[in-house]
Amino acid sequence: MACNPLITDAFDFPRRASNRPGLARIAYRIGRYPDFVEAMMRNIDAAPELAAWTHRDPDDPGIALLQGAAILGDILAFYQEHYANEAFLRTAAWRESVAELVRLTGYRLAPGIGGRATLAIEARGSLPVTIHKGFPVKAELKDLPVPADFQTDAELIAWPHLGRFNLYRARRYPPRLGVGATSFDVAGIDGAADSASLAAFELKAGERLLLLPPEPAWTSVAGAIEDTQAPQVVKVKNVTRLLGRVIVEIEGALQSEWNQPVRAYRINRSFRHFGHNAPPKTVATIKDNSGKITGSSESDTAFYRHVDAGHDCVASSASTALTPVSIPLDTEVGDLHEGMRVVVQVRLRLNTVKFVALSVVRTVVAQRGQSIGFGNLHAASTLLTLDQPLIKYVRSPSSGTLQADVRDYRIFEVTSAPLALQPVSSPEASGFADGTDALAFYGKAVEAQALAGRRLWLSRDDDAVELVCNNQLADFAAATPDVARMWLLSFNRAPAPFVHADFDEAAPTVTVFGNLVDASQGKVERDAVLGNGDQRQRWQTFALPKAPLTYFLSAATFPPHAPALEIWVNARLWRRVDAFYGHGPADTIYIVREDGDDRSFVQFGDGETGARLPSGLNNVVAQYRSGSGAHGPIKPGATPTASERPPGFDKLSLAGIVSGGAAPEDAEKAREAAPGKVQSLGRLVSIADYETETLAVPGVVAASAAWDLADGVPAVILRVLLAAGRETEFEAVRKALVHAQRCRGPDRFALVIEQAWLRYAFVDVVYARDPRYRQADIEADIFRQLGLSGVGADERKGMFGLHARRLGQPEYASGIEGRLQNVAGVVWCKVSALGLFGTTLTDPAAQPLPAAPRTNAAVLPCAPRELLQLAKQHLSISCVDEPSAGECA
Repeated sequence: MACNPLITDAFDFPRRASNRPGLARIAYRIGRYPDFVEAMMRNIDAAPELAAWTHRDPDDPGIALLQGAAILGDILAFYQEHYANEAFLRTAAWRESVAELVRLTGYRLAPGIGGRATLAIEARGSLPVTIHKGFPVKAELKDLPVPADFQTDAELIAWPHLGRFNLYRARRYPPRLGVGATSFDVAGIDGAADSASLAAFELKAGERLLLLPPEPAWTSVAGAIEDTQAPQVVKVKNVTRLLGRVIVEIEGALQSEWNQPVRAYRINRSFRHFGHNAPPKTVATIKDNSGKITGSSESDTAFYRHVDAGHDCVASSASTALTPVSIPLDTEVGDLHEGMRVVVQVRLRLNTVKFVALSVVRTVVAQRGQSIGFGNLHAASTLLTLDQPLIKYVRSPSSGTLQADVRDYRIFEVTSAPLALQPVSSPEASGFADGTDALAFYGKAVEAQALAGRRLWLSRDDDAVELVCNNQLADFAAATPDVARMWLLSFNRAPAPFVHADFDEAAPTVTVFGNLVDASQGKVERDAVLGNGDQRQRWQTFALPKAPLTYFLSAATFPPHAPALEIWVNARLWRRVDAFYGHGPADTIYIVREDGDDRSFVQFGDGETGARLPSGLNNVVAQYRSGSGAHGPIKPGATPTASERPPGFDKLSLAGIVSGGAAPEDAEKAREAAPGKVQSLGRLVSIADYETETLAVPGVVAASAAWDLADGVPAVILRVLLAAGRETEFEAVRKALVHAQRCRGPDRFALVIEQAWLRYAFVDVVYARDPRYRQADIEADIFRQLGLSGVGADERKGMFGLHARRLGQPEYASGIEGRLQNVAGVVWCKVSALGLFGTTLTDPAAQPLPAAPRTNAAVLPCAPRELLQLAKQHLSISCVDEPSAGECA
């Protein structure tokens, strides 16, 4: 056969390696099990001395031995191909292989980064609790299989009243107490408006309040006599005490409008002027000189009396002259006392023509019971002596006569100090314009002073915001420091996304945590003796006992992360550097490196670039923290726990999510970033260098750099997309990139770093399938081709895969159809709906598909700071039975 070119043999063994460029895997096996068996069988057939050996079944010991050898050859060939793939960066599957390959170029895989959290401490009692720096905490996170260890980064003074409390919207009072109002606030008691005075004031349902207008000036000095607003008596229906307020609800409603300040008194009994019910006619007997009654006379009863100062009234039908400060009551009352107040309501007559109403408050300076007569009425009475007459000045005769009808007198017993009323607060309900005087804290001055410069965490369900109180200690000075009141607070920014209505005094929906302290991941391990220094050895290397070593992002280092590690040699602290290059023989330095299993090693110098270790017994000691990768929310139902419980400590919680933590850099990311780092040689020169540098920062998913104008000035615009849940880490990433630009870039132009966001789309697809293929298999392949959000296996290959797209890259309906048309089993397909959700959508699970019929755009635009994504719930797939129905549409 070998001599005849017309006869071909497809059998090729041993197979030679032949691979085109760009493959994800290379073929390197010389053959598989059937090939080994076939090759050995052919050798048996070709051997003349074995011509008699014709049996080929495995029950022959020779054939069984041959097949066993083929199995061994298959295994060896498999591992030969596997190791060959692990020798190339593009095809290596093991992280250890990728780490060793990129290390040859000087690139090091980023280690795991420790997470950072904000803890909210709650204390009990009345005294503050000191939480020391390094306070240990353990938390079970939703995205972490084992609990994460944290420790506080600074000391905290935890106040019991700031552990968990509420803030309130600022009170806003209308200028008038309007007609029809059914409630109002008691704003002051006898001129005191503090909460202690208001709390001491007793007011119960069923009691009465008398609303009075201010006493007119014409009762004190001569002037035009004008009518005054009519007082109103209201009955208390309900009293609510809330945060220093006394809110009064009344039966009925106010009959007129009242300008502030509104004066009122609590009243009890009411009386009339003696003689108000006297007969209108007075009948008098006529006597002769001997005293014998000879007849009678009748006259009108005189009900009017003078009320101005210095005018004792003898013109009325009273049996005694009525002084300006005396009022006889229509009944004898034994429990009235000196010093009490009364409200006197009268109707004054000016020159028998003009009538005006007057209500004044006077103090009783004396009272006595006596019998008195008024016309034909004679009875017991209580005569009140007031501190001032109703009209306080002596009127001139030219001013005309001013009298009051005793039948119009109403005297109310006052049982309270003067009250100041105001309308019920009508605060804003809309959003906040800024953080100035945004919210109010209710408490004593010393309690409010603890808020000065303090961080606050405002939380409600899934909404939360961290604010800093901008107030100073001087803002919380008070004449009565031990009395609680409302204190207006200003913040570094507006409390969005919350609005004023969320901070209602009666039912606040936002909880505030005021004892906040930052904590970082990592368990403090016991001091580890790494070994003995030996002056004779170069490059002494020691392994840390426990992995992984905790690293944190550090903008001032290169790479931008630093370990939580200190190395002490002979009780002296040595300095960590990134590389020995450029250092001298006397520099007490060391480097830290990780292997493919994330074990950390500490290496010292050779005496030329870095000092050698001095000889000594157990003189190399490490102080370090272990643990990394913590990020995301706390596990539902779980709370952080502390192994220490100082006196007064109650509990703690996680304010927000843990951010900053990242797993060690994976092979795929290193495969992408390492070649770029090799080309840049650690410098930032080209646009691609900026993208490569950014991708090397833990937590960065995508980066895009371009020349553009920023405020009219040419600049490099660098857009950075962080992994979901890491948006709060943008500032740390920005600082790292600014440091890289300053230290390893030209630093001759502006670098503008912008945060990028995901933009979610919806897609409806109609397709016809080949009946030879299962529908479930076809649609699973469609999912893979599209690269749905959150499906890690498809994020690097699917159209919408998180790692497959570039920032600002649009997508087309025709491109989607072309991609899906190549799915095995799809006869034809058509995009029937295509569109974008709003830019504010961050949780696709909470967003349903738009109602049909949906938008069907030809192209999905994408802003430079956006990256398109497609969630499974926003993909609608319909299979039709008749291909021509869509094919010809």
